[in-house]
Amino acid sequence: MSEDVLGRISTDLTVMQRAMGLRLFFGKGMLVVDLLLALASVGAALVSLRVKSDWLQQVPFMAVMFLVPIALFLWSGRTSYEINLQILMSLIVYAVVWVAACAHMLATMVGPIMGVERSALLHFTSVGILVAFTLILVRGALIKREQYYCLGLATSTLFAGMLLPILDSNYSYSLAHGFMAIGYLTCFAIQWVQQRTVANYAAD
Repeated sequence: MSEDVLGRISTDLTVMQRAMGLRLFFGKGMLVVDLLLALASVGAALVSLRVKSDWLQQVPFMAVMFLVPIALFLWSGRTSYEINLQILMSLIVYAVVWVAACAHMLATMVGPIMGVERSALLHFTSVGILVAFTLILVRGALIKREQYYCLGLATSTLFAGMLLPILDSNYSYSLAHGFMAIGYLTCFAIQWVQQRTVANYAAD
């Protein structure tokens, strides 16, 4: 057989295995990525707790947003489309949670100038965006079992929507990083269980 025929057979076999639940698009490498993202978020949270200047609070977030896409670009030749999509989705959710934290911080800082109504509207809009993203992520997880990691990301937006408005706004930035760390660790747990389940099913 030619290499083209063997390649098509291999591709068809992979599709059949995934349809039967015998194979996932991600391997242990994705679990490592989940842990690295979680560690980066924890590190950013710790830096935010120690930094007093408001503009320096942006540095940990911008570092994650800058370095992860570079790493993804360098790694993209050895990964699948689904893995790249998961990493990009993780960054998008990070950005949404961060923007929500900035909105709550802004509403608290300029609340007396903006007035009670406008300040409340800013808080409400921030929470509304987080709730909307939570619903989108949950829907994505329900559509396809290989997108169950969306439930992990949804924990970040859910915690942010519930807790950012009521906790001390001075810790909004560090809380945003902390919520993302929780989300990434939840993604790790979900995908680790999926891999174990598939391995046990294949062994049987």
